[in-house]
Amino acid sequence: EDRRKEGLALTLSVADNLTATRFSACSPGWGWLDLGRQRAAAARWIDALHIRAAAPDQPVRALSGGNQQKVAVGRLLHQDAAVLLLDEPSRGIDVGSRAQIYEAIARSAAEGKAVLLVSSYLPELFELCDRLAVMSRGRLSPARPIGQWTPETVLATAIGGGGARETL
Repeated sequence: EDRRKEGLALTLSVADNLTATRFSACSPGWGWLDLGRQRAAAARWIDALHIRAAAPDQPVRALSGGNQQKVAVGRLLHQDAAVLLLDEPSRGIDVGSRAQIYEAIARSAAEGKAVLLVSSYLPELFELCDRLAVMSRGRLSPARPIGQWTPETVLATAIGGGGARETL
């Protein structure tokens, strides 16, 4: 996975990247893009995710890795989908950016969106998940409330495949 190459259009602006997944929210219809609406939507995500950009029209390639990751998450959240699939959302970013991404994920869940999180970073799972299932050797363990897991039981299940029943 290369988020920089696959998840972002690095030569395009922050605003274009944030709104690319749902231009209809920035359009009065008939296929036209209302730049004022686009800037307003981008400004909301820049503010909500604390993206450090000189301006919404700044190319994404000029941002730090953490800010690029926040743009990728903002792009996903701008879709306003009922289900969010996040694969290692905080891999390779600084602690401050991680906290801001976690806030956005928690806010989406609080708004009623279903969040499916794939992560190998245990603190992330314990902070963000209500329920947890472990994949081991192509099998998925039954999902259980997060309070029924410890880091040790997660690792034991992952390594030993204990409790994994469903083959995927």
